[in-house]
Amino acid sequence: MTETEDDPNEVWQYDRALSPAAYLRAIKALGMSRIAAARYLGVSERTARRFATGEGDIPPPVVLLLRALLHYNARPVVPHPPRYARELQQEQKHVRGA
Repeated sequence: MTETEDDPNEVWQYDRALSPAAYLRAIKALGMSRIAAARYLGVSERTARRFATGEGDIPPPVVLLLRALLHYNARPVVPHPPRYARELQQEQKHVRGA
Protein backbone atom coordinates (compact mmCIF):
# COMPACT_ATOMS: atom_id res chain seq x y z
CA MET A 1 0.00 0.00 0.00
CA THR A 2 1.37 3.41 -0.92
CA GLU A 3 1.19 6.53 1.20
CA THR A 4 -1.56 7.96 -0.99
CA GLU A 5 -3.87 4.97 -0.61
CA ASP A 6 -6.40 4.99 2.21
CA ASP A 7 -6.40 2.06 4.57
CA PRO A 8 -10.09 1.07 4.84
CA ASN A 9 -9.50 0.12 8.48
CA GLU A 10 -8.43 3.66 9.33
CA VAL A 11 -11.24 5.65 7.65
CA TRP A 12 -12.74 6.45 11.06
CA GLN A 13 -9.96 9.05 11.45
CA TYR A 14 -11.18 11.25 8.61
CA ASP A 15 -14.63 12.15 9.87
CA ARG A 16 -14.14 14.82 12.52
CA ALA A 17 -17.84 15.48 13.23
CA LEU A 18 -20.25 13.62 15.47
CA SER A 19 -23.99 14.19 15.80
CA PRO A 20 -25.57 14.35 19.25
CA ALA A 21 -27.27 10.99 18.63
CA ALA A 22 -23.96 9.43 17.55
CA TYR A 23 -22.28 10.90 20.65
CA LEU A 24 -24.88 9.29 22.89
CA ARG A 25 -24.56 5.96 21.06
CA ALA A 26 -20.77 6.12 21.40
CA ILE A 27 -20.71 6.77 25.13
CA LYS A 28 -23.36 4.08 25.66
CA ALA A 29 -21.34 1.58 23.60
CA LEU A 30 -18.31 2.45 25.72
CA GLY A 31 -20.30 1.76 28.89
CA MET A 32 -20.30 5.35 30.12
CA SER A 33 -23.06 7.58 31.43
CA ARG A 34 -23.13 11.25 30.48
CA ILE A 35 -21.50 12.12 33.79
CA ALA A 36 -18.80 9.47 33.36
CA ALA A 37 -18.18 10.70 29.80
CA ALA A 38 -17.77 14.24 31.09
CA ARG A 39 -15.19 13.08 33.64
CA TYR A 40 -13.34 10.96 31.10
CA LEU A 41 -13.28 13.71 28.47
CA GLY A 42 -12.24 16.36 30.99
CA VAL A 43 -15.24 18.59 30.43
CA SER A 44 -17.98 19.82 32.72
CA GLU A 45 -21.25 17.94 33.00
CA ARG A 46 -22.91 20.96 31.39
CA THR A 47 -20.59 20.75 28.38
CA ALA A 48 -21.23 17.00 28.04
CA ARG A 49 -24.97 17.71 28.17
CA ARG A 50 -24.53 20.28 25.39
CA PHE A 51 -22.73 17.65 23.29
CA ALA A 52 -25.67 15.29 23.82
CA THR A 53 -28.37 17.84 23.00
CA GLY A 54 -26.65 19.54 20.09
CA GLU A 55 -26.40 22.86 21.90
CA GLY A 56 -22.63 22.79 21.49
CA ASP A 57 -20.28 21.42 18.86
CA ILE A 58 -18.24 18.41 19.81
CA PRO A 59 -14.56 19.32 19.34
CA PRO A 60 -12.67 17.22 16.76
CA PRO A 61 -10.21 15.82 19.37
CA VAL A 62 -13.16 14.49 21.40
CA VAL A 63 -14.70 12.97 18.26
CA LEU A 64 -11.42 11.29 17.35
CA LEU A 65 -10.92 9.96 20.88
CA LEU A 66 -14.40 8.43 20.97
CA ARG A 67 -14.01 6.96 17.48
CA ALA A 68 -10.59 5.51 18.39
CA LEU A 69 -11.95 3.91 21.56
CA LEU A 70 -14.77 2.34 19.56
CA HIS A 71 -12.53 1.30 16.68
CA TYR A 72 -10.04 -0.45 18.93
CA ASN A 73 -12.76 -1.80 21.24
CA ALA A 74 -11.09 -0.12 24.20
CA ARG A 75 -12.80 0.42 27.53
CA PRO A 76 -12.09 3.81 29.09
CA VAL A 77 -11.08 4.03 32.72
CA VAL A 78 -13.27 6.78 34.12
CA PRO A 79 -11.70 8.68 37.00
CA HIS A 80 -13.68 8.90 40.19
CA PRO A 81 -14.67 12.34 41.37
CA PRO A 82 -12.09 13.97 43.61
CA ARG A 83 -12.28 12.95 47.25
CA TYR A 84 -13.25 16.43 48.39
CA ALA A 85 -16.26 16.36 46.06
CA ARG A 86 -17.53 13.14 47.64
CA GLU A 87 -16.99 14.58 51.13
CA LEU A 88 -18.89 17.71 50.12
CA GLN A 89 -21.77 15.60 48.79
CA GLN A 90 -21.91 13.64 52.04
CA GLU A 91 -21.85 16.84 54.05
CA GLN A 92 -24.71 18.29 51.99
CA LYS A 93 -26.75 15.11 52.48
CA HIS A 94 -26.10 15.29 56.23
CA VAL A 95 -27.19 18.94 56.41
CA ARG A 96 -30.36 18.24 54.41
CA GLY A 97 -31.20 15.24 56.59
CA ALA A 98 -30.75 17.16 59.84
